[in-house]
Amino acid sequence: MLQAGTATVDITPPPGSLMACFPHGPRREPRRARGAHDPLLARVLLLRHGESAVALVACDLCGIRRVDVGRIRARVAGDVPSLAGERIVVACSHSHSSVEDLYLFGNSPEDPFILEMNTRIAKAVVEAWSNLEPVEVAFGSRPVELNHNRRVLDANGRAREAWEYADGVTTGIVDPELAVLKIVTTTSRVKAIVYRYTAHSLTVGPGNLLYTADYPGRARGEVEAVFPGCAALFLNGAAGNVHPRECMRRDFTATEAIGRALGQAVVDVARDASVLSPAPGLRFRSETLTFENRVDSTRKVDVELSCLALGPVLLGFVPGEVFVEFQLQFRRAVAPACGIFVGYANGWPGYVPTLAAYAEGGYGVDLCSTDPAEYSRTALPPGAGELLLEKLVAMARHMIDT
Repeated sequence: MLQAGTATVDITPPPGSLMACFPHGPRREPRRARGAHDPLLARVLLLRHGESAVALVACDLCGIRRVDVGRIRARVAGDVPSLAGERIVVACSHSHSSVEDLYLFGNSPEDPFILEMNTRIAKAVVEAWSNLEPVEVAFGSRPVELNHNRRVLDANGRAREAWEYADGVTTGIVDPELAVLKIVTTTSRVKAIVYRYTAHSLTVGPGNLLYTADYPGRARGEVEAVFPGCAALFLNGAAGNVHPRECMRRDFTATEAIGRALGQAVVDVARDASVLSPAPGLRFRSETLTFENRVDSTRKVDVELSCLALGPVLLGFVPGEVFVEFQLQFRRAVAPACGIFVGYANGWPGYVPTLAAYAEGGYGVDLCSTDPAEYSRTALPPGAGELLLEKLVAMARHMIDT
């Protein structure tokens, strides 16, 4: 049978540590946290079927660099050889009020807390390996109208940002689908719930100086209150151009409202989820594509793609802030299998716009000249997203066919 193990670790930095995003002033000083509104966590779901195993780590982080993913994997491989290589998938919620681990505003991979965080996550993966038990998997989905496309085109076809939802204005493409995987033990205990929704974790903005898991964390609390003892893991989708409808607030009212609404929807979908029958096996593939750095042609950008299949459910993992159009194309391309696109996983090459978006310009497309070239959020060249989608679909279809 399929087996699953879970573990949780706190990755909240101490007060005074740097925060992700929103530097201020002419010298672009990073925010420093005064404390935490709620803890930042890393949740692990480890799946094993026969000799095949995969660990899925869901982190309350804005993103994660390949150097840190590599360190986590190396640390685990020494204790659990079955998870060597790319079989640890690290996905981030994209909380803008987490630790500064994208190295854009002053931190570095050698920061003591970053090193400690990587070690904590690796230990949690090993812990999850130690509590494996037989499980079955159920799947469900439904639309939840809590997001909007933040790119709005003017009369000249140029894009501007609309941070919050405006009826009749923010009319761009979104994907409202909430996808839920429920992992249940042979004694009918809910061991884990994995939920994928697509929107920036950005209900609080630059005025907030408290670490928070944002609306995904609030939703997690709602789910775990209904299913005591379960591990709830949030996965973000292709949210590069998608926001929550209430966004960038100074307080936590939107965090509460959107998190509670999403959490209640997760609970409802989980209760009605259909058990996958016959019992699914576990298949996994990973490939890395290399691109020339758009900012500095002497550098290369590696982008790791992963695909995890549980019976008819396919999870495709892509690094960076992918535009939502690719998510919809992936789901259509792998149908009738259930395609779940996950962004912000196994690295952060910045934004992954559609080719059409380059003509429209706007944030996420126009070069961000303030970033270090090595860590630029606009490093991928035009057309990279289409190539990544083509490869991911090919990987998924191969898994379906075999």
